[in-house]
Amino acid sequence: MKPVRIAVPTNDGVNIFSKMLGMAKRYFIYETEDGKDFSLVEKRVNTYENTLQHLKTLDVYKLIDDCSIIISARIGKKGIARLQARGMKLFFRKGDIKAALNDIKESLAVKPSPGNE
Repeated sequence: MKPVRIAVPTNDGVNIFSKMLGMAKRYFIYETEDGKDFSLVEKRVNTYENTLQHLKTLDVYKLIDDCSIIISARIGKKGIARLQARGMKLFFRKGDIKAALNDIKESLAVKPSPGNE
């Protein structure tokens, strides 16, 4: 099974960035193979942190397009639509990153295939 990658915007490495997704200093990239255990695999700098360009969400998407999930406190309405159109699954959470990862475990749980139970 291919690992699932999750992007989380953060400024302090502990908490989910409380403002808009594109304004965070960096994105922590987590991986899970079973939806239960998460590994921090990369810390990416957001080169668009201080920019206000049109379609910024698409620029940010290029930084995290190897992820299939984003956990964020806020994403603009148009940004949500753009990300979902590209297949991103979005979860909106605030506070501690580890608590948010635990919170979404149920949504990521790998279900056995029929006949493989």
